[in-house]
Amino acid sequence: MKSRFVRWAIVVLLAVSAVSVFYIWRIQSSQGLDLSVDVPSGVESGVPFDLKVNFTNNSSAVLNDARIAVTLPDGVAFFGSPADKTIDTQDLGNVGQGSLVQESFSLVVIAPEQTTKTMRIALSYTPSTLGARFEKDTQADVTVQSSGIALTITPPQQVTSGEEFETTVAFQNTSGVDFSNLKLTMEYPPSFSFSSASLKPDQDTNVWNLGDLLKGSEGKITIKGNLTGSENDIYTFNAGISEGVQGQTYPVSTGSATTSITASPLALTIHVNNSNDPNMVVHAGDTLQYVLSYINGTNVPLHNVMIQAQLAGEMFDNATIDPQGAYRQGDSVLIWDTGSTPSLALLPPGNAGALPFTVQVKKDFPISRFSDKNYMLTVNAQISSPTPSQSSTPFLTKAQLQTKVVGQLHLASQAYFRDANSGFLNEGSLPPKANQPTQFTIHWSLSSAAADVSGLQVQGTLADGVKMIGTPQSNSGSLPQYDPSTNQVTWQVNQVQANQGIIGTPIEAVFQVEATPTGAMAGTYMPLIGATTVSGTDVFTGNALTDTAPAVTTQLTDDSTVHPGDGVVQP
Repeated sequence: MKSRFVRWAIVVLLAVSAVSVFYIWRIQSSQGLDLSVDVPSGVESGVPFDLKVNFTNNSSAVLNDARIAVTLPDGVAFFGSPADKTIDTQDLGNVGQGSLVQESFSLVVIAPEQTTKTMRIALSYTPSTLGARFEKDTQADVTVQSSGIALTITPPQQVTSGEEFETTVAFQNTSGVDFSNLKLTMEYPPSFSFSSASLKPDQDTNVWNLGDLLKGSEGKITIKGNLTGSENDIYTFNAGISEGVQGQTYPVSTGSATTSITASPLALTIHVNNSNDPNMVVHAGDTLQYVLSYINGTNVPLHNVMIQAQLAGEMFDNATIDPQGAYRQGDSVLIWDTGSTPSLALLPPGNAGALPFTVQVKKDFPISRFSDKNYMLTVNAQISSPTPSQSSTPFLTKAQLQTKVVGQLHLASQAYFRDANSGFLNEGSLPPKANQPTQFTIHWSLSSAAADVSGLQVQGTLADGVKMIGTPQSNSGSLPQYDPSTNQVTWQVNQVQANQGIIGTPIEAVFQVEATPTGAMAGTYMPLIGATTVSGTDVFTGNALTDTAPAVTTQLTDDSTVHPGDGVVQP
């Protein structure tokens, strides 16, 4: 017993000694390692800089498998590497006593001005005298003082709706380095209509490949276009310049500016069915009564006024247009000028007028694929007149009215006696007999036209003498629920995709019922389920959609195996 105690004491003593030696060496070696970082105190966004890591081994051992790791925060990238790379390491190998090592990492900050970013630098190593691995770390901060490229956007402070105006985008390399492979990208307001630019865009209407920009160099692009909006609406223009390096793209500079809509001296507004509410909706088959209202708000008479309105949207039934003027069928443009409307020959100051026209919404949606949805009717109108001085720039005002078309939701309720395809075996006799049960299956089918529909609820009430039996089926992921106390069947469906049932299989639920007719029903068809309703929300317009399927009886008009009179109740 005594010898066993001695052996355990020796083991514990050795373990304590090893741990003590480990921590003593760690403290001593850590004190003998000098890890420092050199970075600029201030940097420019988009301009690369060097982070230098200095390491001196003043410990009493050789450091094996030494490694430096730099970890970056969001907004800082390793120059030449993907922007999402956050850690880079340098293997130093074995570092002898008294050795001095310096490693450099090329970085770039892609963050707003006056932002401070903190980087973590860690040195890991294994002392030759121990098998354990140690780590020493430190941090370094850099502050973004400015962008390497000054970028400014200058639109007019105010513009009139439809008026063409210029926006200047100016950029200058204010850094001490040259930039290459630069790209300028503009982000326009949604209602901005691009017409031209002093430098032709390289992609669409908003991307320019600027190439190289030497230090001290500058450039400018002038963009022309117009905005359509209501008075006091504010619109924002955004721009960004990025640099391509070794297949990677880094943001260098961003800028933004706003402009607002002011009242036009030559005003034009559009109303449909007595409303210019952009949230107004219409339905397939509706008749639309448009009115273009105009007023000369200048202090001079306007001559030879012309008003045009272009109809854009697949749901316009152009064959029903009553223009009260000229109609150009090729591009769906209605035109009022001095020929069709003599009062436009002279419009004195303060005088106003209104031009009506009607058009119908198509009764059927032109659906051929699932993406045919969210239909919009757009009227783009403009009024113009040469200026009194007959200069090359006329008075011009534009207006736009967009109206959403509500989709459609359809529900079918059908009953079957022979329904093997759905997996149900209905028992009982056909024709049904008084006071004897006969089983049927009820099918509910949902389809949607031109809109996604969410939050659907289908409800139907079983007739007297009818009850649900068995387990229902559905291809929607949710099953009909039966409440025996009310004899009501309810089916909740999260969403029906636009055009489902028109293209492809509809959403369907099938459940089995058992019907027991009374003697008083002899000679008639027995009711199975009353009128069934469905409600849901058009995701595009936010409008409620409903539909009703008629009541179903043992006449079984949808069961092709049932002949006329087969469903009449027998005594």
